[in-house]
Amino acid sequence: MSTSNIKKVYLIPNELSEDTAERYIPEVVKDTLLNLRIIFCEDARTTRRFIGKLLRGKVLVEEYVLFELTKSTTNQQLIEQINQIKQPSEVGIISDAGCPGIADPGSLLVAWAHKQSIQVVPLPGPSSILLAVMASGLNGQSFAFNGYLPIDRLERKKRIKELERISKMANQTQLFIETPYRNDKMLDDLIEVCEKSTLLTISVDLTGATERIVTKPVGQWKKGELVLGKRPTMFGFLAV
Repeated sequence: MSTSNIKKVYLIPNELSEDTAERYIPEVVKDTLLNLRIIFCEDARTTRRFIGKLLRGKVLVEEYVLFELTKSTTNQQLIEQINQIKQPSEVGIISDAGCPGIADPGSLLVAWAHKQSIQVVPLPGPSSILLAVMASGLNGQSFAFNGYLPIDRLERKKRIKELERISKMANQTQLFIETPYRNDKMLDDLIEVCEKSTLLTISVDLTGATERIVTKPVGQWKKGELVLGKRPTMFGFLAV
């Protein structure tokens, strides 16, 4: 049983694109935030801005106590943060974008909560991974998210070929992301490395005003036809 003052953990989704919270963040998230005052987050400044936009003055953002939980946070540091909570409280986790715990350091607190038999409550909201799969036309029965591929170009190409082999063998959609400034290089590598028959999906600016989702065989993609720039992009393919 838990010996901490945390009584429940809510997983609170964030918007994927700027100024889309009103359209894509459901009312249950807003109602939950109104009743919380302690939030774990990746970045305190952006989280306060998100809360302010979402609640529109119903609560002063200064009333929230924020603990930063990043990819560099250790278990010991997390425990030290938890020990600062002196009153029995329900808490929330907010990612910089999308859903907490998915490609996100918030899973550290979730794992701790389960070990302490503390209830974890996931709230609905936009997930770039699920939206990309939904809109891709690829296999939605079996898919894998692989995070970031290697930075080194030779290693990246090798990993792409390995994922393509797995995709074909298991009939499994493979998904991954890239640091935005390397998006166009990633697309070039996919066109160069993958078999012409492999179905490639590029999902750009999901939920945003410039959203674009394209799926077609690699053989029909041409280098430079889609300039991604630094826009948030989800890559996916299915070897057929």
